[in-house]
Amino acid sequence: MTSSQVDAEITHRIEGLQRLLAEKGIDGALVTERIDLFYFTGTDQDAHLWVPARGTPLLMVRKSVARAVEDAAIKRIVPLNGFSHLPQLIRAHQGDLPKHMGLELDVLPMRFYRMYEKHFPDVELLDVWPLIRKVRMTKSPYELDCLKKGAQLADQMYEKVPEFLKEAKTENDLAARVEYFYRSHGHPGLVPARGYNQVPLYGHILAGAHGALPSNSSGATGGRGMGPFLSQGAGMGKLRRNEPIMLDYTGNVTGYNADQTRIFVIGELDAEFRNAHEVMREIQDTVAREGRPGVVAADLYELALGMAREAGLDKTFMGYPDPVSFVGHGVGLELNEWPVIGRGLKTVLEEGVTLAIEPKVVFPGRGVVGIENTFVVTPEGMERLNRFPDDIVVC
Repeated sequence: MTSSQVDAEITHRIEGLQRLLAEKGIDGALVTERIDLFYFTGTDQDAHLWVPARGTPLLMVRKSVARAVEDAAIKRIVPLNGFSHLPQLIRAHQGDLPKHMGLELDVLPMRFYRMYEKHFPDVELLDVWPLIRKVRMTKSPYELDCLKKGAQLADQMYEKVPEFLKEAKTENDLAARVEYFYRSHGHPGLVPARGYNQVPLYGHILAGAHGALPSNSSGATGGRGMGPFLSQGAGMGKLRRNEPIMLDYTGNVTGYNADQTRIFVIGELDAEFRNAHEVMREIQDTVAREGRPGVVAADLYELALGMAREAGLDKTFMGYPDPVSFVGHGVGLELNEWPVIGRGLKTVLEEGVTLAIEPKVVFPGRGVVGIENTFVVTPEGMERLNRFPDDIVVC
């Protein structure tokens, strides 16, 4: 994008947050989380962004001011020499201090919160993460273009997997080849996920029975991992013939993540695996077809669960022995954005929302099959961004 296009994109995002702040009677938001900072400024420097409900935002930078000036689309940038300087900088910027100030309380460390309490003693501190989440949920044309490029990168990687499998002996061998391909084609090497103790892995590579192992993963699959210090994802498990090899990896271009899962096999999978995989494809396609603006997320989840139940796969649908109660999640700058297509979630889909739909089924002691693609919600249903075929890939 040109500098004027970047300015327009950031201005649109800021104005979206300002509208919600004004609606809620919040005087402004103090944004500090790295991904949110990048979203609203265009830079990921160590900084505090003050977004007033009305008026011009102020970016207060601890390190590096020079990089912030180079990268950010915010016009007013000042140095921040310590938390205690925040009140005077905001007062100098707008003439007074807010009465109600929003913070990202979903991720803000308590130590920071206590400092804000100390330095803003007469200010009510409120949670603005739901407002930020809502602004970020619907993607602009520029963001959709970034996600399409991420999906294209993922497609290119998946095309190379049969070649990688000729050389790889273990899950970790395969991960090394996949991740080398990604890094050499511009992947930043991080897949940020919102939340405490979230691990920014590229994804999961799980072979055979390792695909059925439980773990602390927030998703449907876990894996052996490399040990108790990282008990999910690729490990030293062998890549054996006639067993499902699941690749759940995310293409990332300019920070935007397009999620994708495919099943590979060296040899042939038995009919039970193949039939279950076809059911997962049908669930994905049905959810995508029905996922239009105005549809409630929970209704799509119940539709998916009902199809799994009808096929006799509901007991191990989306994990075993601890299944997750969702079948899709928002994607963008983070892997676990909103909305979530899950049980009881009343979020209403909007045009421009991007989702990874990922129905999977576990066979205890044997492996996992399923599918995942990234979609954008349109008036006609969800448009798929990934192009690599959904079939089980026989190598």
